[in-house]
Amino acid sequence: MADLFRILGSGEWGMAVAYHLSQQDKLVEVYGRDPEKIKQLQQIKRNTNIKFKTFQDLSSTTNNNIINIVATSSSGFNNVIKENSKYLKEFESITWLTKGIDHDTGLMLHEIIDKEIGSDNYKCIISGPSFAKDLIEKKPLTVSIASNNDALIQTLKNGLETDIFKLIPTKDIIGVGVSGIIKNISAILAGALTANNYTDEYIQKLIELSQNEISQITSSIYSQTPEIEILETELLSSPACLGDMLLSCYKDHSRNRRLGLNLVNEFNLNQSLKDIGTVEGYLSTLTLYKNKQKFRIGKIVKTAHDILYNNNNPKSCLEKLFD
Repeated sequence: MADLFRILGSGEWGMAVAYHLSQQDKLVEVYGRDPEKIKQLQQIKRNTNIKFKTFQDLSSTTNNNIINIVATSSSGFNNVIKENSKYLKEFESITWLTKGIDHDTGLMLHEIIDKEIGSDNYKCIISGPSFAKDLIEKKPLTVSIASNNDALIQTLKNGLETDIFKLIPTKDIIGVGVSGIIKNISAILAGALTANNYTDEYIQKLIELSQNEISQITSSIYSQTPEIEILETELLSSPACLGDMLLSCYKDHSRNRRLGLNLVNEFNLNQSLKDIGTVEGYLSTLTLYKNKQKFRIGKIVKTAHDILYNNNNPKSCLEKLFD
């Protein structure tokens, strides 16, 4: 049983999980980079169970019953782990809500943790079809929780799970991580399919191809770490894989799908990116392609790369995808 949850990151997801935990009468501390933002959050005082602090205030304690949850963007994940590695090494577990891959190093998030903290700690990733605002608005959500430690899963379920927020356990940390990367790339292609007058039937075919690629990449990573056994066969139908894929590929909330909706004929990619903002699938496409030997990429990543980085005609590329 955790006495305290520390959320490392004060963005939308970090705040949403912090408030959700506080509503279950859990003690929560939220840590952020921006002192001015933290000061503003301290002044709001919407919930007495939450304390807001800067990363400079993050320190060890004699209380070992602390769960650290990293809730940064993928671009900030490496720095948060590296800058706070001395602190994080004092705990036997680390949990993260972040989806994606480090674009500077090509490392998956669990690999960053292994490198900076050590490979013998308990890891947990929470991922699935959800938006931060849905958690705050108490909409029914079901996500995956993947860990190499059953007790850590149970502690997080005790803190987070409610009648409308369900966590489905798995041991496949790598598969859940890969799913969170590929679903963004698939959502770009799904948007492009819609923009080029393909029916939803083709988006379903795209999802099936994406599931195959997730399985292929996951197997490749496991083969490079033979001491780890692939423990789960239900990954492809899990909330982290199929659930998140359906949400991202069909709903225009996704920045990735919105980018895809602009990929028609002679599209202006730079203008689209400027209008939409950071598109994780766009960045992940290049990162996976540059590391294609490690990840054993397939048609999904290659097609996205041809469109986004080789400036090939979207419709022609999509036709080849289904050959």
